[in-house]
Amino acid sequence: MKYFTFFIIFLLSFSIQAQAPQGFSLSAGGNYSGLQSDDLQNSAALGYKYGIVFTFGYHETYNYQIEFFQNKSTFDLPTIDADYQSSGSAKLDRNTSDVGFFFNYYVILPDEDKFYIGPQVGVNFSFGGGELKPQKNVAPGDEYYLPHILSSYDLTSLSKFNYGAGIGLTGGYNDFKFDLRYTLGLNNVLQDVQTNSYDENNRYTGPALDGKVQSLSLVVSYRLNKLFGYE
Repeated sequence: MKYFTFFIIFLLSFSIQAQAPQGFSLSAGGNYSGLQSDDLQNSAALGYKYGIVFTFGYHETYNYQIEFFQNKSTFDLPTIDADYQSSGSAKLDRNTSDVGFFFNYYVILPDEDKFYIGPQVGVNFSFGGGELKPQKNVAPGDEYYLPHILSSYDLTSLSKFNYGAGIGLTGGYNDFKFDLRYTLGLNNVLQDVQTNSYDENNRYTGPALDGKVQSLSLVVSYRLNKLFGYE
């Protein structure tokens, strides 16, 4: 607990001297996420995120942003049954804890009682697993995912760690701010997933699968500066 307190005091020491908007914010928003992959057919779907954002810096035209979010990303997966006769769909939910570090540069300066906006760039790290939700009245293991006819048991080995790069716009008005961002995951979340391809010695002979999470998100934040005793 004392280390967390020292960390907060360290961040506040930066923000007190900052001219660009700074402080702690409560944040919530939505995302539209999909998996960039030729090895697991999917379509993007809506999810949500919520957490806290801290901005600090020294200059009126730019500042820095650290954020902590609980994030739910959802992908829709087309399915077939064991007889390859019928098709359906399942949902893959990724519930992660995200940490982001971003640089904000303001083209329209953040003066008091004026709208401000500018580009944003940074990195994001995600920790957490995925949960498959089959269609109604279908038991896990009775549907398969294209194009490699993967089972739900194969997809339990999705990577629990992901990192990516984000670029977008940040802006706001007084204590309200927003972040509109595109994030591309740089980690292969399918790297441990294998198809049912083995030789007589039980050595894997199938292809190495590849898939990266991509997301478009919009987050709205409200600064709680006065609760921490500074403007």
